[in-house]
Amino acid sequence: MNALRNRHPALRLRTTWPAPHAVVVTARGDLDAVTAPDLAALVSDRLWARPERLVLDLSEVDFLGVAGIRVLLHTALQAEQQDTDLLVITGTNPLIRRALQVTGADQRLPLAVERREPAPA
Repeated sequence: MNALRNRHPALRLRTTWPAPHAVVVTARGDLDAVTAPDLAALVSDRLWARPERLVLDLSEVDFLGVAGIRVLLHTALQAEQQDTDLLVITGTNPLIRRALQVTGADQRLPLAVERREPAPA
């Protein structure tokens, strides 16, 4: 299953379910005060399905603002409350990794440089 969600042209969101128990949300573009609510709404919808694993792929994000980081931290809390494993993919983008480091979010979020596909159930 693959779903696109595009409310703001500055951010493109895509959802895939590579396995019945896992969901991947891929973001491309700017994650800022204008677009962060779209990511928050999409992630909340996907967590409603109670997947075992949620992957947020930010490797194609060009800008990560404070509002986007708040969404990531809130997502971590939601996932923890539901016993959903969360993984945030940063890619090799130094701007994304730096934004997470400066805010201390890198200490509170499970980060990886690249995505590993979950095994089928």
